[in-house]
Amino acid sequence: MTASPCRPWRTQVSVFTAVTALSAGLLTGCSMSSSDGSAGKDTLTAWAWGAPAAGMKATAEEFEKSHPGVTVKVQDVGNPAIWDKITTGMAAGGQGLPDVMDIGGDYMGNYLETFPDGFANLGDMGAGSLEKDFPSGLWKGGQDAKGQQYGMPFEVNTNLVFYRKDLFEKAGVDIDSIRTWDQMLTAGVKIKKATGADLFAVDKAASQADSANFFMMLARLQGTFFFNGKGEITLSGKESVDALTFLKEANDKKLVTDIPQSQGTTSQMKGQSPVAIMPGASWMVGSFQDTAPEMKGKWGVRMSPAMKEGGYTASSAGGTYLTVSKSSKQQELAYEYVEYSMATLAGQKVITKADGLFPSYGPMWKTAAFKEPNPYFGINTNELVIEALSQDTPPDHYTKDYPKALKVYDDAQTQVLVKDADPEQALQQAAKLLAQQTGRKTAKD
Repeated sequence: MTASPCRPWRTQVSVFTAVTALSAGLLTGCSMSSSDGSAGKDTLTAWAWGAPAAGMKATAEEFEKSHPGVTVKVQDVGNPAIWDKITTGMAAGGQGLPDVMDIGGDYMGNYLETFPDGFANLGDMGAGSLEKDFPSGLWKGGQDAKGQQYGMPFEVNTNLVFYRKDLFEKAGVDIDSIRTWDQMLTAGVKIKKATGADLFAVDKAASQADSANFFMMLARLQGTFFFNGKGEITLSGKESVDALTFLKEANDKKLVTDIPQSQGTTSQMKGQSPVAIMPGASWMVGSFQDTAPEMKGKWGVRMSPAMKEGGYTASSAGGTYLTVSKSSKQQELAYEYVEYSMATLAGQKVITKADGLFPSYGPMWKTAAFKEPNPYFGINTNELVIEALSQDTPPDHYTKDYPKALKVYDDAQTQVLVKDADPEQALQQAAKLLAQQTGRKTAKD
């Protein structure tokens, strides 16, 4: 299976800003008409967008068959419109919200911090018994700071490394022998000399928030993120410094192509901006066939090297959760629908066929649909993703201040890659600024 690139985190900054404003009381009291929310004793309403909405509509039909008299109305609210509607409803004490909501992973922590009474506690309904069936990091990403479960994992993505087989072969470099990113850097020098192609591309000036994606991947491979589980800032920690230092070393060796984030993916896939590797999310597996069918046979895909020998070779690339609104008058019935859709083979087979997303539910990975090789890459890419997801990686702690963290990091990246600043000093300054902006403490190493 492959996941479509309908990512909620493409538009995260503007919506997070709206949430912060709401928490300050700027829109308190705003509400939507009750017709947008729960619609009656035997009717559930659900909000999603795009591919997730298509899948939920399919499970809604099946759920209704096993629950005579129950109607499940799934509304494709659109992205980013859904975040504005959820935020407004949360700020109004849940007024106008549906019974079930699909929430992007990078919004989950924000909503839990800003609106602690916004979601129903799924643990109280028995969700804890399902933890073993989901990737550990993603499961914990649906919890609040106290470890209470509010989100049931929906789709999931992990980071992979896509690579040009033809360029590695021309340079005489065996991609399978590369175990660390330092070794990849050494390989990049050989590839540049033999083919003229850079190792990878980065938007050096960080023109979009997504410009931080590679840095976040490298940081996650060391078990860190912008914040820890206590909500403390980890941006200036050794692991973060190591991640940005790697980018600087590659840049100093002139192995980095500078491409604006909004333009680079397609040109790299097509070979128009030749690079040896494209670090990216697993949903991109399906994009290569659609975007660059003429490059079939030239692209390969593998798990990431580790930052250090023996370290993680997998890291989170986001996901989504199904949640139940605390304001729902039918929480138990809503949870039954969520559990059927996300945590049963019957529901998962229906929803995955309809939405094309990579499911979080582990038992689905053992079904026949996941045994087929991918003709574009010539390997079973599902097995690759499953291997990555099976690593016991830590969760991402986004917090409500994630957009601020992205902004200060992006500015630091610009200073380092454009103006040759020292990575450690740049991140120390970024962490200090973030602490001033948020009132959060900086974690001690």
